[in-house]
Amino acid sequence: MKRKVMLSTSVLLSMFFLSGCVSSDIQAIVANGTATSNDKLAPTNSAKVRLYFGNQGLPKYYKVIGRVSADNYSIIGTSHTQNFISAEMKKQAASIGGTGVINISSALDKTMGDVITIK
Repeated sequence: MKRKVMLSTSVLLSMFFLSGCVSSDIQAIVANGTATSNDKLAPTNSAKVRLYFGNQGLPKYYKVIGRVSADNYSIIGTSHTQNFISAEMKKQAASIGGTGVINISSALDKTMGDVITIK
C-alpha cells in the first residue's frame, strides 16, 4: 500500500512539473509584442526603461531608435492588464537598446510607441 502511494505521488509530481515546462515553453513561443530598429545597440535593463506619456518629464536630448508594440489581448482573447502591457513595452524597448518609450498610443489590438535612447 505504501509503495502505491509513493508511486502515485511520484507520478502526480512528475505531471505537475512537466506541465510547468510545457506552459513556459508555450509562453516563450507566443509573442506578446514586437520591437523593430535599424540601430544595432546592446540590450538594456527593462527595469530602467521609462514610459513617457505626453511631454511630461521627457528628456531634452534623445534619439528615436525604433518602434515597439504590445498586444492588448492574449492569444485566447482575454485582455491584458495595463501593468502587463507596460512591462511588455519596456521589455521590447530594452531588447533593442532603448531607455524610454514616447508617443505611446493604443489601438484596438495593440499599444505602440517610439523607442528612444537618451543622448
